Amino acid sequence: MKSNNKILVKLGERSYPILIGTKLIGKLDQILNNFIGFTKVVIVSDQIVSKFHLNDLCKSFSKKNVQFKKIILPNGEKVKSFFFLEKLLEKILALNIDRNTLLICLGGGAIGDLVGLCSSLLLRGVKLVQIPTSLLSQVDSSVGGKTAINSKYGKNLLGTFKQPIAVIISVDTLNTLDLRQIKSGYAEILKYSIIEDKSFFLWLKSNGKKVISLNYDSCIYAIKKSCSIKAKIVSNDEKEKGIREILNFGHTFGHAIESITNYSKKINHGEAIYLGMFLALKFSNYLGLCSKNLTNEFVLHMEALELSYKISDYKIGITAEKFLKHLKFDKKIISNKLKFILLKDFGNPTSYILEDEKILLKFLKKELN
Repeated sequence: MKSNNKILVKLGERSYPILIGTKLIGKLDQILNNFIGFTKVVIVSDQIVSKFHLNDLCKSFSKKNVQFKKIILPNGEKVKSFFFLEKLLEKILALNIDRNTLLICLGGGAIGDLVGLCSSLLLRGVKLVQIPTSLLSQVDSSVGGKTAINSKYGKNLLGTFKQPIAVIISVDTLNTLDLRQIKSGYAEILKYSIIEDKSFFLWLKSNGKKVISLNYDSCIYAIKKSCSIKAKIVSNDEKEKGIREILNFGHTFGHAIESITNYSKKINHGEAIYLGMFLALKFSNYLGLCSKNLTNEFVLHMEALELSYKISDYKIGITAEKFLKHLKFDKKIISNKLKFILLKDFGNPTSYILEDEKILLKFLKKELN
């Protein structure tokens, strides 16, 4: 693996590397030489990912005669619940773990959030390695230390900050994904370009199709660029008390849409974020914060890549009033006022606190008709 494909999340004593390359899962014994120091290793994966990648991980441990246990959960957003949180905690505790146990998560964003939360709760904290296997988790959820489960009131409302000791991104795992999952992951890549780096957005306009078609060089570049942007932001603001909030661009609207559809397969996270970014751009223009050109550029890029970005594309029926109700369960609410990350220009996001709900309601009625 090229040394320049290593990114450091700088958090003092809790700093950790993000390693990006190909066929890394089978080389984990070489990448992390301190496995011997752990009394136990527990691998958590899901029913789909484990079929493709668990054997390679197990072989890596076998080379070092490291004793490990495997726990396999169902796949999908449904694992981010009280039921599976309790189930996983009890399964791990039954293994008689101690504080020198290493927890490894092998899978996508949903199980990564769940296992991350478990790692912060077990014995008040055990070490964690994230091995994200979906494009979305590789560029976003595995990095930064956010963990969460969902509530009936909304997405990611119950969680902690728990940084891993390493994130291992093996791009070849993307070969097992279907096109819908790849397109979903591209949403977060696009988000980084919009909020932070217009030159990256211009690169995506020329190379987005290569990323979605899994050209390795293009994927590694896009993943590295995305992780570098997030690592820089997280290093400056680990617990979202300032600049880190810009990473929520598109997520206030997007999370509400996921909640409206009850986290069903009707729409997945990345697809909801496309809708959320589109609405955030239109709301930015509606408020006079930016020109219509930004929305037009977004639309042209989405259509060039054949990506769906309108609520009507997913046949989601929702009234403005009901949409507003779901928005009010966003975790960024301050003094009962909604906060949005909006855009003045590419690379120039801004925080906007809604003082008058009538403005938003009028906007939603216009967009949902």
